[in-house]
Order: sequence, then structure tokens, then C-alpha cells
Amino acid sequence: MIDMLLNLHWREPLWLGLAAVPLVFVWWQQRRRARLLRYADAALLPWAASLPGAGSSSNLRGWAHGLAWLLLALAAAGPRTPLELRDGQATPRHLLTVMVVLDVSASMRASDIAPDRLTRARLELQDWLPRLQGERVGLIVYAGEAGVLLPPTDDPALLQRAIDQADPRLIEARGSNLAAALDLARVQLESAPGTAKAVLLVTDAESGSADAAAEHAMQALRKAGLSLFVLGVGSEAGAPVPLPEGGLAEQDGVQVQSRMAAAPYRQWAQTSGGRFAEVSDGDADWTALHDRGIASLPGDPLAAGASAAWNELFAWFLAPALGLFMAVSLPRRILAGVALVVVGGAISPAPAWADEAAAWQAWQQKQYGSAQTLYTQVGGYSGQMGAGASAWRLADYAIAARHFGAALLLAANDKQRIDALYNLGNAHYGRGQYAIAVEAYEAVLLLRPTEAKARTNLGWARQRLRRQPTATPMQSDLRGRRGMLAEGQIPLDGEPGWRREDTQSDPIGVQVDRQSQAAAGARAPTGMGARQTVTVDSRLAVSGLKKLDRLEDRPDAMLKNMLKQDARHDSAVRAPW
Repeated sequence: MIDMLLNLHWREPLWLGLAAVPLVFVWWQQRRRARLLRYADAALLPWAASLPGAGSSSNLRGWAHGLAWLLLALAAAGPRTPLELRDGQATPRHLLTVMVVLDVSASMRASDIAPDRLTRARLELQDWLPRLQGERVGLIVYAGEAGVLLPPTDDPALLQRAIDQADPRLIEARGSNLAAALDLARVQLESAPGTAKAVLLVTDAESGSADAAAEHAMQALRKAGLSLFVLGVGSEAGAPVPLPEGGLAEQDGVQVQSRMAAAPYRQWAQTSGGRFAEVSDGDADWTALHDRGIASLPGDPLAAGASAAWNELFAWFLAPALGLFMAVSLPRRILAGVALVVVGGAISPAPAWADEAAAWQAWQQKQYGSAQTLYTQVGGYSGQMGAGASAWRLADYAIAARHFGAALLLAANDKQRIDALYNLGNAHYGRGQYAIAVEAYEAVLLLRPTEAKARTNLGWARQRLRRQPTATPMQSDLRGRRGMLAEGQIPLDGEPGWRREDTQSDPIGVQVDRQSQAAAGARAPTGMGARQTVTVDSRLAVSGLKKLDRLEDRPDAMLKNMLKQDARHDSAVRAPW
């Protein structure tokens, strides 16, 4: 207690002057009383004026009023105690850079982990975000090649968006090039500031993926002093591998069964000072990886004398000040009613069904934004399903997919799982991720073959998947990471050269044929200026559609070409899954 008082700091000490307000009131009352005492002779004063009483009740109100102003002054001055950070002392904000390496190869589409490995990996990363304590996190995706989807950042919103954007279609090269991904993670971390760094690998740990090149890349990680944490998203039983073009992966005419081989990955994690954990329905995976692993790594120390955070104490003064003001100013009946409401709310919180009823009422009134917020507060399976349905009504399909995925994990029976899977497929269909939607509908039909809506939607999703066009690169004169190469205008090694389309030689648009100078001298009877003849070129429609096509935003195409800049081309032959 004494140490806290000695370290007490005031953010705005001038506000302590508010404590003098009661003294001003007392001085004013004394002057008013003096004028009353001069109103008449002392003998006649009791009949001429009613003097303010000096009873115990009046004194108590005065002292309460003065104490309230004193507490208000202390709160406004901003009392706080610093969290001083000295050399070697742990920081409240964990200064650590983590590079997440996410496997998006074809084997991550296997469905031995519901709904499939990649979707579950995304959901697990989303569950990890609330556990972060200020770490800077980046994201690398890899299949046959690897690319940086997000450089290290401490903005959770950017990381959330990058997780949503991670898609197998961003990497054209097939296979699982783990060595390239680990090398790219090491290069990114070596260029990042600070010395506290780690790698989080999220993969199905498929048998055969831990080859000699991956072992060599792992040795480079250990030499760089980087710990490897691995989240295994797979099972030893395994599952068939769906291919992007349809069908299942085969080798020598035999269907491939993708199985997790955790032994080499577990050894890599242990020898580098990290941890290995298999995905689980509860919190055991992130308890092992983050709470006992990443969060326990020593972070970069802050400079001596710098304060990373403050322990704000103003609430301890503001709350009693407001209570005293209410006690002095409000009538006793109202004060008693307020006290009963506060105590009743603290003792008897609103039941969960009341929140769900309010969410349903907002849904019926088509206030889907409010309904989504209320359903999120309800939580559980029904809350996640309601929040997902509200987001779907708002056409926010990425958020809807997140809620339906969480509902799938919280499902208590097959009926709930089927409903969550069906809605998850609809959300991915709305996002244009038709391949994932097809897998969701197929999973629904495996559990309930008579589901007519799922069969109908499956046909639509397959049709859209077959008709999905190849993204056309935009033109720009910008350079850099998101410039010409990201737009597909610079050919990479082994790719056909890009040819700019022929532009129109004649000007296209509304042609204005102004009259000759002699004719322009003639004035119309109305006094208007020379008339203009407007003609429309017949090529306007084609030209306008072409320009609109070029103006269309294609983030997937941009990300796909951006990731190519990090790809390293080797001659290794890999299985397409």
C-alpha cells in the first residue's frame, strides 16, 4: 500500500482544484447568511427570517457533498500507478514476432477432421487470436510453393482478414513444399525487428512431407535460434484427398489415403524448443501451444525507464463520488428504487432466454446488424447459428462462415451438425468459394442422403465451379509488391509472356460535332449559343463493357500474383497432394 502511494502519478493534476468547489459554496452560504442577519434587529430576527438549521441531518448532507466533490476531483486528476519496466523485466505486452505457416495443399481438403482440415485450421487460428498479448504475427501459405500473405503485424483485424483470404487457389503449384515455407519464414523473421521470434506451423503433417529438404530447412531454423510450434490438423486414420478439378487423388490406380505422421514434426518441435499439439475440440491444443509455449517465450525487453502501461485508478474515486451525489440530490424514494434496481441486477442477471428472445425480435424486425450482435452475446450453438444467419442476411458471408464453423464445433448431435454444415456451405457459396461449398454439401448428403436442398445447392455449386472464369489481371503503371507483377503483367520464369491487348486507335465515347465558326456566329431566336450535334459511336457498348471489366476489383487475382514473387522454382518432383 505504501509503495503504491509513493508511486502514485497524476495524469492531470490541475483537476485537483475541483476539490475547492465546496469551499466556494460554504463561502457563498456564509455571505448569504450575513445578509439575512442584517435584515432586522436581533430581537425581531426570529419573526422576520427563517435561518438555515444546523441540525445533524443538514451537517451530514454538507459533509457528504464535500466528500463527493473531493472524490470527483481525485478521479478527474487521473490517479494511476506506472508499470515500470527495467532491464530484464518481463513486459505486460508480449514483444514477440510469430510467423504462421499454413498448409493449403490438396491434402488439407481431406475430411477426417470436420468439416475439413483447412476449414478447421482456419477456425483454430481464429480461436487463437483472442489469446494474443500484443505479439506481432504474420502469415505464410504454402502448397507446391510458398508466399507471404501478410507480413508481421500487431493488428488483429488484418490478421483475421488474412486468415479469411487463405485459399488453396492462391497457390498454383501442387504438392507440399514444406522446405520452401520454412525457409521463407526464417527469412521473414530474420528481417523483422527484435530477437524474440518463433514459427507456428499449421499442417496436416502428412506422411512423406518431412523429406530431406524439410530437414535441412529445419536445421537452418535451429541455427537461427527460432522455436518451431506445430499444430497437427489430421488423424492417423486418414481420409481420401479431393482434387480441385474433381475426383479423388490416386497413385498407380490406387486411391490415396492421406494420414498424419506426427513423429518427425514432434521431434522438430522438441529439438527447437517448441511444442507439438494435435487439434482437439476443447482448448487443450492452444493451452499446450500458446499458454505453455508461445506465451512463455521471453519477449524483447523494453528500453529502461520506459513505461509500457498504466494501472488506472480513477474508477475507484469516480464510482463513490457519483453515489454520494445521488444520495445528496435525489429524493429518498427515488434513491431507494435505484438501489433496488442495481442490487437486483447484480444478484439476478437476465436469463439467457431473454437475450435470445431480444435477438429473435431484432431478426423479425429485419434489424440484422443488431440481431447478429445479440446472438453473439447469447453464445453457444444457437447463438452462433443466429449470428451466422444474421451476417448472411447482411451479405457478410465471411463472418457468416466463421459463425457457422463455430456452430459446427459446438453441435451436440447429428441434426445440429447437418444444419451447421448446410449453412456453412451456403456461406462459402456466397463468398464464391464453390469448391469448399461442394465439400460442405457433400458432407451433408453423407449424413442425410434425403436432404433435397443440399442436393439442389450441390448441383448449383458444381455448375458454378465448372464455369468459374480465370481472373483477368488489371493494368497499372504502379510498381512494387502490389504493382505490375501482382497484376500479372510481368511473366515469371517458365510462363508465357504477357501481351497487352490492342487499344482502340479512334477515340471512343460521345462525339461532339461543333458547328463551324461562321455558323456559330448565328444566334438562335431564343438567344442561346450555337447548338451542338451529339452523336453516339456504335462501339460504345463494347468499349464500356471492356472498361468496366478492367475496373472490377479482383482481390484473389492480386493475391495470387503477389504470392508468386516469393516462390522459388526447383526441379523437385512432388505428389500433387
